[in-house]
Amino acid sequence: MNKKQITVNIAIYAIVLAIYNIITFAIPFKHVGAFWPAYVFGLIAILVQIGIEALALCGKTALRDKVYAFPMFRLGFIYLAIQLVLTLVFFVLATFVEAFPSWIAWVISAILLGVFSILVLITDTTRDVIVKIEEVEERQTRQVKTFRISIDSIMRRVEDKELLAKLNKLSDIAKYSDPVSNEALYEIEAEITDRITVLTACVNDGDIESAKAVTEQVIDLFDDRNALCKVTKK
Repeated sequence: MNKKQITVNIAIYAIVLAIYNIITFAIPFKHVGAFWPAYVFGLIAILVQIGIEALALCGKTALRDKVYAFPMFRLGFIYLAIQLVLTLVFFVLATFVEAFPSWIAWVISAILLGVFSILVLITDTTRDVIVKIEEVEERQTRQVKTFRISIDSIMRRVEDKELLAKLNKLSDIAKYSDPVSNEALYEIEAEITDRITVLTACVNDGDIESAKAVTEQVIDLFDDRNALCKVTKK
């Protein structure tokens, strides 16, 4: 979140806290017994929502991170709604039921907070695991994506029909190649990178015959990579 968003959120929660306290003490509830645990846990529920937002979004700018934070927000709002309803119920009971035991409010509210805290921790851990898996997959597929982009870029600068046909064949091979890289493929992928660099230079220099030869080399390297992919996945 940027500074403006943080300032706005602080203002919103400050208003919510003010309204909560005004309603709590303006309405003539009896401030005895279950009133106080109900008030405390209602206050905690609001503050917890602030903590959830900080946990879910602080330092996060990507849309993906914000989307993955949604389940935590939903849990927070569900907890807040349930606790505020319980708070109101205990306010009423403390006011109209003489000697209503305060321990009931303490126990029920504490259990609710405990269950909610466990669910938030599970949700946050699950989110982190999913994000890490996606980051690993992105790193593993980045190389082949780079190859495809480079080949497409070269094709846009080629007018020779024979070379363009070879590049189309290379593009199709790259398109349908296994996108996932691993350590066993690093050496051959480095060779492909080197040959594509040479191919780019040939096209830029207008050396069509050399470009055709290098394209064939890259096709052969992709075939070798695909074969190696099958071997390493067995």
